[in-house]
Amino acid sequence: MKKVFLSLALVAFAVTANAQIILGGQLGFNTTSGTYTQENVSPVWDMPNTKAMGLTIAPTISYVLNDNMQIGLTLEYDYGTITNYNAAAYALNQEVWGKTTTSMFTVAPYFRYYFANAGKFNFFCEAALGFGFTPRTKLHDYSNVPVVGYDSEYEGTTKTTLIGLTVTPGVNYRINDNWSADCYIDLAGLAFLHTSTKTYVGGVGTNKDDLVSTDVDNTFGLIANTSAQDLNAHFGNFRIGINYHF
Repeated sequence: MKKVFLSLALVAFAVTANAQIILGGQLGFNTTSGTYTQENVSPVWDMPNTKAMGLTIAPTISYVLNDNMQIGLTLEYDYGTITNYNAAAYALNQEVWGKTTTSMFTVAPYFRYYFANAGKFNFFCEAALGFGFTPRTKLHDYSNVPVVGYDSEYEGTTKTTLIGLTVTPGVNYRINDNWSADCYIDLAGLAFLHTSTKTYVGGVGTNKDDLVSTDVDNTFGLIANTSAQDLNAHFGNFRIGINYHF
């Protein structure tokens, strides 16, 4: 609720001071599924293949400094699941599976500079400093096979913190006085990523939270998409955002 009040207060201030606040964001969703068919048995039977689902929600608020410069803040949440089936057990009762759930939270302040325009198209370069945190993976195993039957959920072994600096080109299209669209081109750019991964015992038991190791990596790339799978302040080769101008 405090975040809502803060946004409303910023908008009210912008209108009063004749400044410009832009509210925008990006929404991403993907899903993968398929079927596995066992052909060399009688009768032939089908089983769901590995299923995956991903959701990204990234609201943005920005402030226009002048015709060429803009500062802002992106808050991003990523959620994903992967479901696997066991062939031998599925042949018995059609329900045995295991699910892995992951999530990530990212805060990314940024600075944007517009360097050229052509009609309604305005070309920019955006530098973003992202801080990300991935809690420990959630694992869920389930089976109602009488001799194996169990239903358990437990924490995985790793959690990650990330700091990433990306410089990405893009283009803004001004639809009308109040609406515009951004297209980021992650195929080109610059990225630096600092990753710290902590590994725990995991699973179940009294020692599941014992820290086993800490792994630190630094990555530098000439392509911003190098960090897309690790720091989800940037996702996919092309990203599109919609903005409302006050």
